[in-house]
Amino acid sequence: MSTLLKWVIAIIVIVGIGFLVWWSGWFRSSNTNMQAAVATSTATTTTATTTQQVPTNGMSAANDSSDAAIAQDAAAVDLQMQALSKDDAGVAASLADKPVTQSY
Repeated sequence: MSTLLKWVIAIIVIVGIGFLVWWSGWFRSSNTNMQAAVATSTATTTTATTTQQVPTNGMSAANDSSDAAIAQDAAAVDLQMQALSKDDAGVAASLADKPVTQSY
């Protein structure tokens, strides 16, 4: 084997090992810890300033306990349960589906 071919193979192996080390996350660990610390401090700051909760999925605000809010929440839960039943029926039908034989 010529020395040029040996050098090319050695460089390819070194680059491959470097890529695997980078891909496994050894070089990103300190950067990830710093990003997590920044995200935690940002979340703490955001949580402290947020006082009003926004309704989600048709539900009323979490701090609303009026009769209208309870009725709204009950209706939203009913709709979500109906959607769950439809999804469950679809999954059950797909699991019970028989394979189709194909002829060539």
